[in-house]
Amino acid sequence: MADRKSEFDVDSINPSFVKILISFVFGGIVWGVSELFQGGGLGVNDMWSILISLFAASAAFVAQHLIAVEKQNDAVRQELRDGLSRIDEATELFGLVEASAVQIDLVTQLVRNATGVDKEMPPLIQKFAQSEIERISTLLRELGEGDVTYEGEDRDWLLGLARNVELSIDALSLAVVDQGPGEFDGGFWITDAGQRYLEIQRERAKAGVTIRRIFYVDTPERVQSETFQQISRMHVAAGVDVRVLTASQLTSALGVDDFIVFDGVVSYEIMASNTLSVGELVTHTFVRTLLILERPRVRQRIERFRELWELATTLDQ
Repeated sequence: MADRKSEFDVDSINPSFVKILISFVFGGIVWGVSELFQGGGLGVNDMWSILISLFAASAAFVAQHLIAVEKQNDAVRQELRDGLSRIDEATELFGLVEASAVQIDLVTQLVRNATGVDKEMPPLIQKFAQSEIERISTLLRELGEGDVTYEGEDRDWLLGLARNVELSIDALSLAVVDQGPGEFDGGFWITDAGQRYLEIQRERAKAGVTIRRIFYVDTPERVQSETFQQISRMHVAAGVDVRVLTASQLTSALGVDDFIVFDGVVSYEIMASNTLSVGELVTHTFVRTLLILERPRVRQRIERFRELWELATTLDQ
């Protein structure tokens, strides 16, 4: 406890008082040395000893002050360098944003909104906000690098691509992904996300976007299902050109997973695992969702869809 008290007292001493004390000590040393010389017969009187000691003390005080000022100047210069460096970095980043296809006002809006997450918020909210920003940052980085992978199912990508498509949507819908793992039960299309996706397609079709969908089923019997017929009619009413493909119509293995090509430039793909039985419930899990941007792989999907589209039949056939 005594050591802590002593440390506190030393730290609380005024720096100016320390400078004055050191100056007086230095002046006292000079006065003592001058007195020794006087005792040695050099003829230096007391007045000169006092003047010399005062001069030495003043010089010591000025030297300390100059040293402190220089340290402050170094700190200020360092802060200026850091500030200029941050300005240069911000200018560089702003230039990169201007050169990219991302709208500057959206980036500015993101930064401004991020400042609304302050340190007074609960730690959980702070961590959640940081993880979401990190997720968006990772997505943008991977988009710039090429293909993007999400472990699991991400319907937000699907809806976002559909909202922004301008030319075409070519989709291959596998029963295990879109239509339910057992007998055709509507699967994805009777969910909230499926209904929103269908409504977005309706809007884009009205805007002139060409939308084609192949429903792939393993047996012809599924095509006769009332649920399948209802889902198909929903697509036709939304402006989607629908065809049906069964395993018996294939001349070779399907060779692809569920995929959707948007505007001929990106393929949205879902890889599904085998079906799982949990009690009486039969379900399946999604291994991953992919966004394929690599041109050769996208062209492969486009060509494969064209081949399957020619093999598939319309609903009234």
